[in-house]
Amino acid sequence: MNTIDSHTKISKILQENKAAIEAIASLAKPLEKLRNPLMRKIMASRVTIAEAAKMGGCTIDDFKKALQPLGFVFEESTTDALANNSAVEKPQWLIHTPIEQIHFFDVRPMLQSGNDPLKEIMQRLKGMAPQSILCIINSFIPVPLIRLLEKDQALSFTETISDTEYRTYFLKVDKQKDVAVAQQDFVIMEDTDSFQQIINKYTAHRIVTIDVRSIPMPGPMEAILSQLEQLKNDEILLVHHKRIPVYLLESLADQSWIVHIHSISDTEVNMLIHKK
Repeated sequence: MNTIDSHTKISKILQENKAAIEAIASLAKPLEKLRNPLMRKIMASRVTIAEAAKMGGCTIDDFKKALQPLGFVFEESTTDALANNSAVEKPQWLIHTPIEQIHFFDVRPMLQSGNDPLKEIMQRLKGMAPQSILCIINSFIPVPLIRLLEKDQALSFTETISDTEYRTYFLKVDKQKDVAVAQQDFVIMEDTDSFQQIINKYTAHRIVTIDVRSIPMPGPMEAILSQLEQLKNDEILLVHHKRIPVYLLESLADQSWIVHIHSISDTEVNMLIHKK
């Protein structure tokens, strides 16, 4: 008997029974990403049942019905009951802040036009005083952004408004952190010559190329992760991108990848990704 609750990580459930992958993925379209092994590795260890329910626009009861036939037993808490009634418990720092003091930023128009809002988000947060709140309005839960800012720049809370609107609130804390991608030990910034030298180490049939410049957000990250999941040990992935994909780098941080980046211009970036 496997006892779980709304706070159980998805990874724990999948470790107990692999059949849970399809059971959860079939609940909602946003959860279909669990079928991709690489996306599953990134997402499962960081997301609880309650968080996955938010992402999928479903309820704790939906998860209960899907997982009980596989031998999982739910321990329902008061929090679960509230979640099933769509009454999300907000943190005190948000409850006691008047709405007129919250900085709202709807990034959906930028994403729809193919632009990455990360730089604008970081600039807005940087210009805010400690204890201020920034609310990001999006069409999906920005898990990589949440992880990036929660490292020690901000606390966060996400509420579901509808299946096309999620509001993530960030409370800026006093301690600041440099999040420059160049400081990541698995990321190497290259110039034209050094980048070409790496390419020259691989024969043509061992270089897998993908161009994500015309794919709307968040499609590029999903396309790259899908290619990496299929990449062989002796192959390298050449990515043509419009920008340095900070969300992707954040997702790869705790995995066995090396990323070489050649930033050609503000709108053209090439990357080489291979296994360590």
